[in-house]
Amino acid sequence: MKIYDIAQATQITVNMVHKGKNYTVETTVLTRYGDGVLVTPITCNGELIDICNSANFEYTEEYTGIKHMFHVDNISRVDFAGSDFHVISGKEIVLADNMRKAERYNVQLMGTCVVNQKKPLSVIIQDISMRGFSVIIGKVEGYKPGDRVKVEFLKSAADRKMTLYGTLVREFKIGGLTALGCEMKTVDPRVLGFIMEKKNAHKKQMQSAAVG
Repeated sequence: MKIYDIAQATQITVNMVHKGKNYTVETTVLTRYGDGVLVTPITCNGELIDICNSANFEYTEEYTGIKHMFHVDNISRVDFAGSDFHVISGKEIVLADNMRKAERYNVQLMGTCVVNQKKPLSVIIQDISMRGFSVIIGKVEGYKPGDRVKVEFLKSAADRKMTLYGTLVREFKIGGLTALGCEMKTVDPRVLGFIMEKKNAHKKQMQSAAVG
């Protein structure tokens, strides 16, 4: 799915890092704008942002319920008909079936990642297991095995934030974007419960497929 195929008047939730802080903001798609979409003005702490290149968002089709995850290449401020708006450009992240690992459970949740205690990045948690997890970080490269990785995320807007701690095992590509495969270092009870939920859901899905 192309980003400009998102229906007009669709409200999207954008997870972004702006000036070193993580924000979750709501905006509405207005129309196609070049290879991106024109959206209602995006503000952080009441300040209209100029540009951001560390963000992700999800879009769920209203009639099918299918969820699409998008990596944002750029959010830029534009003057449109004499008023301030923003343009979001990016692409959908598509995971090939042959890349899925049996012991890992696909989650595709937005979060914030810090590697070696440096500046935070807006990421998409691709999959998780008892032993590890992987995150899509965009176009940044140059990480190496042994780097310390911390990822914070919400299972849903109503839940408390959960944290993953890991050590980088490998850097690889998913759909042309950089991804980090990490070994889990510690698992707190809430994260454990989340993994078990995913495991049980995966088991039920496999049983349903076998019956069908």
